[in-house]
Amino acid sequence: MTVSTALLFAFVLVLTAASGAALLARLFRDDDADPGSRADAVVSFALPVGLVLAALPGWLLSSIFYVPITRLALPLAFLSLSAALLWGGAHLPGVLPRTRARLLPLAVFFGVFLFFLWVRWTFAEIRQTEKPMDFAVLSGLMTTVRLPFPDPWLSGERFPYYHFGTYLFALPARAARVPSEYAYNLIAALLPALAALAGFGAIRARRGGAAIAVFGGLLLVLGGTFDGARQFLSDKPLKDLDWWMSSRRVDNPHTITEWPLFTFRLGDLHPHAVVFPFFVTFIGLAGRISRVGGTLLDGVLLATVLSANPWDLPATLLVLGAGNLAERDFRPAFIRSLATLLPAAFFLTPFALSPRPAFNGLSWWKEGTGSWDAFLHFGVLAVIPALAFGIALVRSQVRADRALVAACAFPALALALVVLTKKPVFSLAAGFAAGVLWLLLRDAPPGDPAPPAGAIRAGLLLAASGAVLAAVPDVVLVADTYGEAARRMNTVFKCFMGAWPLLALGGALLLPLALATRHARVFVRIAVACALVGALAHPLSAVVFRAKWTGALDGLDGLRWMTREAPGDRDAISWLRAHAVEGAVLAEATGNPYTDYGRIGAATGIPTVLGWENHEGLWRGNRSIAETTARKDALRAIYSSEDSEAVFNILHRYKVRYVFVGALEKRDFGPSAFPMRANFRRAFTAGDSAVFEILK
Repeated sequence: MTVSTALLFAFVLVLTAASGAALLARLFRDDDADPGSRADAVVSFALPVGLVLAALPGWLLSSIFYVPITRLALPLAFLSLSAALLWGGAHLPGVLPRTRARLLPLAVFFGVFLFFLWVRWTFAEIRQTEKPMDFAVLSGLMTTVRLPFPDPWLSGERFPYYHFGTYLFALPARAARVPSEYAYNLIAALLPALAALAGFGAIRARRGGAAIAVFGGLLLVLGGTFDGARQFLSDKPLKDLDWWMSSRRVDNPHTITEWPLFTFRLGDLHPHAVVFPFFVTFIGLAGRISRVGGTLLDGVLLATVLSANPWDLPATLLVLGAGNLAERDFRPAFIRSLATLLPAAFFLTPFALSPRPAFNGLSWWKEGTGSWDAFLHFGVLAVIPALAFGIALVRSQVRADRALVAACAFPALALALVVLTKKPVFSLAAGFAAGVLWLLLRDAPPGDPAPPAGAIRAGLLLAASGAVLAAVPDVVLVADTYGEAARRMNTVFKCFMGAWPLLALGGALLLPLALATRHARVFVRIAVACALVGALAHPLSAVVFRAKWTGALDGLDGLRWMTREAPGDRDAISWLRAHAVEGAVLAEATGNPYTDYGRIGAATGIPTVLGWENHEGLWRGNRSIAETTARKDALRAIYSSEDSEAVFNILHRYKVRYVFVGALEKRDFGPSAFPMRANFRRAFTAGDSAVFEILK
């Protein structure tokens, strides 16, 4: 990637952010919040909102027509951004006064971005895990001629998995002509930076102070779990902490308990990762802007999150309700929440008309998360909300005896539920949520303190929403295709991932309340300090591991490994990118997932006859077995059969334009893989790799 390409990519992002800021400035123009917090919110949410503005026009049209990307989707993105800039640009100077205070959110963004770039320098290779799958989606979206998006691993079919989140970033990378192996790692570093910035903005939008906004934004993306501290206290060196064990705390090893730092350090561009900054943006803006435009924006953001990752449905509904209730009384909050669903339904049209994995039903009340597992995962985030909640209960009453009853009633309710249900996470979450609703919705008699308002009210609601979301897998499980052994995997995974930002941001908003108590001050400060120290084990492990790294440094080139191990493959990729015709289909060997199979199609964005068969099965269910089996047999015939008529028929059936022969193909089918090669034009050769073009 050249310097000019990097600068062009930065310019595209700045233009996108400027348009998002202009739209937000107009919507916030008459807001009664502190001007500083209003300005910080506009700066923090500018790029996520701008990315949505750019992507939506082409995305909406693609649900009805096949939309040419370069001739329609990209120009529409530019027009949409320009229109937003013209519509709200005049309000930018008033909402964003020239002051050094605006440098604080930018410092958070660039600090986190540079940190994860530094980390990515050692983890840049797009290989192993499911990175090749994410790479195939990104490369495909950056090269596809039209939308809807064709399946990169099953040519001729539409892609049946969630990819709107990737499209949001693929569009500017495509406009700047960033090679996808560099775009992948740039996006992987942008995601935590955008999430930290959005976390800062969410706290400022909910009337929190600038200092706790920095704290919340950093805790959101850099905080670790108590499992890291547990390993360290068990004499595990920081450099050697087992991150995988920490991310498999529940029903180990089947259930995933990722948290943001793990996800962003790993560098997968899965739906739950790419949607994360937009979900945090929704946390900050849901219900926040009182105008009709605010309701429309909430609907757009809600549809964005669900289109990118429908597993976030429980989280978005909780945020919608909590965000509206943080700003207004119950009745208008309920009406506003319902009103938001109307524009959201419209913007969900492309998702509703797209193929996607089948919904296999729900199961209820099967089992719960153990208290030790929950403590090791969420304990860091639970300390501050629990302390602040207790203080708020005590302060809700003037008389000492009534304050004691209030402080004991809801913990007692939670303990009673633990005994009755034997589900500690569900029980504690229910007691906490019930207490928060009582605090906020009660009619305070004369002389008693009024219900919490402002930042404290928002913090309690966000923390309660996070607790409820963490308890969802104790109540309901979404059946999927992973089988009985992993029945809780996805429900726990997605709910825990959504609960993390709610608890982190809610806890940050509640921190001043927790530290303001006059009673048990020493105990409170020790508890908060222990929680924060426990959160440091994983980030310090990442720093020490990176600082002591002595292996190869790939920079941001995700295919540097290929240059070292299979330079002919890398050269073939470059040739295909430069010369492949529009709508081409590629034949290459297929094999086990989490390996290098499918590498050429993933890097070029050219749809292949068959990629990772098991992932097609996960996306399409049992109905795909016959098709993927037939394609495996077809590829075997292409690379091993000497029956020219049969091979010609197969190539024409799947509309194959290019056949690739490299080390994997020769390993699977012998040195004479694709024995019919003499019948076709050898379009490219480099080392042991060759591309054959099918002209008839």
